Amino acid sequence: MADRKLTAEEKRLWNLYTRDIKKRCTAVDGNEVPDETTEYIIRVPARSHFKPDQRAILSNHESLEKQDTNWGKKLAQGKVAIEGKIDLHGLTCMQAHEKLLTYIERAKMRGKRVLLVITGKGGPKSDYGKLAFDDFEDNIGVLRREVPIWLSGASMRHLILTFQEARQCDGGAGALYVVLKRNP
Repeated sequence: MADRKLTAEEKRLWNLYTRDIKKRCTAVDGNEVPDETTEYIIRVPARSHFKPDQRAILSNHESLEKQDTNWGKKLAQGKVAIEGKIDLHGLTCMQAHEKLLTYIERAKMRGKRVLLVITGKGGPKSDYGKLAFDDFEDNIGVLRREVPIWLSGASMRHLILTFQEARQCDGGAGALYVVLKRNP
């Protein structure tokens, strides 16, 4: 590479880049190589720019599915009245997540305890032929797979006590009972 002089902009950038480094030896001519005893002091910012306490969207906690056996028995026997119902059929994942979160927050504010969330069973559609099977994992619909993850995730976990698959008369595998925590 040919020797050339640095432009004013390159010198400004270099000075900006090396402004936190203080040299602890005498000036060195451009042709001399500094000895190995040359020390440099680098100032490290005292405050970190990162926020380690930020919550992740997904939780590392175990699922809330079937966590409360008393509620599980009552729901399985049909002894609890459903106080609210939301149908997520035909929505994209993003739309469904937003709608579900809003609905659960409003239901909690209104003092509701037991909700029915209808995801649909999903699975391949017959009119798409072979391609339909590539989009589904184990023939489970996207919302049917994702909604339990969302319910146990950080954005909804603080609102929910437990959830479980609905009885056949309420939608079976295509629906979930969601039990909300009590209002304080």
